[in-house]
Amino acid sequence: MLSFTAVHALAGCLLATDVDAEHLGWGQPPTLLLIHTRPLHTASPAHAVRSVEFPLRRDDLLTDPAGLPALLHRLAAGVRQPDASTPYRATLDTIVRLIRETEPDARLLAWATCYDDIHTINNAPRQARRIDAVDTDGRLYQLTHPREDDQPLLLIDDIPDPGDVPATYPGLTALLTATAQPTSSSGGGMA
Repeated sequence: MLSFTAVHALAGCLLATDVDAEHLGWGQPPTLLLIHTRPLHTASPAHAVRSVEFPLRRDDLLTDPAGLPALLHRLAAGVRQPDASTPYRATLDTIVRLIRETEPDARLLAWATCYDDIHTINNAPRQARRIDAVDTDGRLYQLTHPREDDQPLLLIDDIPDPGDVPATYPGLTALLTATAQPTSSSGGGMA
């Protein structure tokens, strides 16, 4: 069970991701992020949160966010089998190994995706940046930043209603399930 402090830190990480995306500009392809804890090197039990971009293969880069849910499920299937030699399994193992080399106590906290979308506000369609994330407790984070607005809106849902979740939620949940398992080739997952 994630603490209030961890949820707050994850929310801060998503807001920072939105700021970073703003600097890159609109029209970027969707980005996947593996978010993990990074223990602070102090006497306190606090943890920082860090996100790592999970690179997509060139043929999986999307120009239409409508294909994102299917991509998330394909990605989960590609990393689900620890003994399989898939490109995404190899990418995940490399990322986990590099994280473990610098932060042996790091743990998987969430998967997120950042993408441009059309969002209906006051019955009018507007371009918006979306960041959807699911943490290890199944909590749903939905950041919406309409184009030309100064501030994003971040909603955190502790118990998401299955009938009212973004299309990315099942795929992000599948990624969590697939990557929270220890891997045989790297000696340990991000559980």
